[in-house]
Amino acid sequence: MKLNGFLKIVVILGMVAINSSAWGHSPNDAGEGGLQSKVREAGLIMYGQVVDIQYRNSEPTKEQPQGLPHTFVTYQVLEVLRGEVPDKKVTLRIPGGSDGQGGVYMVSTAPAFALGQTDVLFVKGGEINDCQLVECVEGRFRIHDNQVLNGWGVPVVEAHKTLRVGGKPRFDLNVMEIPRPSFKALLERPDMKAYIDRVSQESRQSLKDLQARYDREAPKVTTVNLGNQNLPIQKDVTEEPEAYPMEVYEDALTPDVFFDAIREWNKQVGDPRSPIVMANVKERFEVPDNEVLALEAKDEALPKISDEERYDIHAKEGLR
Repeated sequence: MKLNGFLKIVVILGMVAINSSAWGHSPNDAGEGGLQSKVREAGLIMYGQVVDIQYRNSEPTKEQPQGLPHTFVTYQVLEVLRGEVPDKKVTLRIPGGSDGQGGVYMVSTAPAFALGQTDVLFVKGGEINDCQLVECVEGRFRIHDNQVLNGWGVPVVEAHKTLRVGGKPRFDLNVMEIPRPSFKALLERPDMKAYIDRVSQESRQSLKDLQARYDREAPKVTTVNLGNQNLPIQKDVTEEPEAYPMEVYEDALTPDVFFDAIREWNKQVGDPRSPIVMANVKERFEVPDNEVLALEAKDEALPKISDEERYDIHAKEGLR
């Protein structure tokens, strides 16, 4: 096998080992309670740009001996729309991300990030216990080409009276940037070690030589596109009349209009309940295992029936 092919395959196989939970939201969901509810729940609403992304695993548990990958994303604050920020940069912890061995853990209700993206974030106040965004992916709004999109990339077309989304989505914006895992980390994965050992034998190259070329030529960052959500079109085989044309949506809101709506709701709901807590990528953190409740069986005595009742039941059954 050619080494160029080896490098490409190692990177691809290493990066796309994706573990995803079941989809819990639709891209067209506007979240619970509309924009007013999101503003009320937010300890901070800010407009910012992604300037740093790092990944760390939570502490090992019985169910997750390697811990669960989390994303530590840092934003340069460009404008504050609600609450206060302790610094010009804000770091948040979001579930999902790279596991450090080339694998990717995706959480369906959490957003993915790439450097340079600009967003409006609704950040929850108080201690960090899970996703730091209000309703997680629903608490992120993308700013792209002077348009406001929801966390999935669907245009936001109304925000003052109700929060409404619709129109042509930009799923191509849903990307995750995964740093290149170390060669040593790849060898700790049984599947990758078996593959690399086979390549080493076929190419008659030592692991040391393969590692040197991997470190020299493999890309430092690989972009994983999470936006391929094209569903097959099924032919309508019913005899129902043709459906009415789909709703035609207005143009997506501009950032200025969206910001004005946030400021209006901010005046109505009052001050934030609690300030935000900055995530620290250097601190260890725990994610508890899902609690499994045992089912308790109860012995309940069956109701007693008389001989007359039993005879009556049998007689009725015989008549059927």
